Amino acid sequence: MMKSYVKFYEETKKEYHDMLNHAKRPQDVVDTFAKYTLNFLKKAFPEKITDEHLNYIVFDEETEEGYYFEDPLMEILKEEFETSDLPSIIRKKAKEAKDRYLHIVNDNDRTETFRMSNSSKSY
Repeated sequence: MMKSYVKFYEETKKEYHDMLNHAKRPQDVVDTFAKYTLNFLKKAFPEKITDEHLNYIVFDEETEEGYYFEDPLMEILKEEFETSDLPSIIRKKAKEAKDRYLHIVNDNDRTETFRMSNSSKSY
């Protein structure tokens, strides 16, 4: 039977959503995703995951997954990734972060465009 981490996901869903909504800059989103993911993993694997592993959680808005784990973290979680719903849960979290990230970036682009079009008018 496949192991499930939905319980951890449900317990933290709202808090994560609120944290993302408060993110004002792209970097805030990156930090929120990494910290949230670390805490999620620490809850799920208290004996394996430490604060050190924060360094191996990489948010990547360019990829479809939205994130990846570097070794040694991926090495620790390899089996879980093959035998549980952990990857799909983290993918969901990454997608939320990616949406928020792109929303902030697009808002900033629009604001910059607006500023430029205003300041470039010569009267």
